[in-house]
Amino acid sequence: MAQNNRNKIKKAAVEVISKKGFFNTRMQDIADEANLAVGTIYNYFSSKDEVLSYIFKNEMQRRMEYMSELKKENLKIKEFLNKFLTRHFSLLAKNPHLGRVLVREKDFSRGEESGKIKEHMNSMIDMLEMIFDIGVKREEIKAINTHLMAVYFFGSMQGIIEYALTEPEIELLESAPDFILARINDIFI
Repeated sequence: MAQNNRNKIKKAAVEVISKKGFFNTRMQDIADEANLAVGTIYNYFSSKDEVLSYIFKNEMQRRMEYMSELKKENLKIKEFLNKFLTRHFSLLAKNPHLGRVLVREKDFSRGEESGKIKEHMNSMIDMLEMIFDIGVKREEIKAINTHLMAVYFFGSMQGIIEYALTEPEIELLESAPDFILARINDIFI
C-alpha cells in the first residue's frame, strides 16, 4: 500500500509539475491530481522538493537497472548504447510529462533535495563513464576522456529531450538514438 501511494503521488506530481512548473505547484495540487488528501501526501513526503527528488531518484534508478540488465547481455558498446537510448527515448515519448519534469525541473529544487537531484543525475553520468571505460578496455572505443564523453552523451540526451518535448516535436525522440550515435561514431574502433 505504501509503495502504491508513493507511485500514485509520483505520477500525479509529474502531471501537475509538467503543466504548472515546480514553483507554481502546491502540495494540494498534487493531492488533488492523485485523489488523495494532502495529509496523506505528507505521510510520505515532507515537501514538494522531496517529491521532486523522489521522481529523479526513481527515474535514474530505472535507467541504471536497465543498464545493468544490458551489461549482462555482453553486447558491443555501440549496440549497448543504442539499446539504452532507444528504450530511454521510447519511455519519454510515451510519457512526455515525465520527460519535461526530468529536463526542466532539475535545477529548481532547494536545499538538501537539490543536492540529491544532482547526485541522481551524476549517477547516470558515472554509469555512462563506466560503460565508455569498458569500451576502451575492450578496444571497441579509442582512448578518450571517458568522463568528458559521458558528460557529452548525457547532455545530448537532455538537449534532445528538452527540445522535442518543449516545441513539441516528440517524433524527434524516435530518431534520436541514431542521431546521437552518429555524432560520436568517430570514437568507435
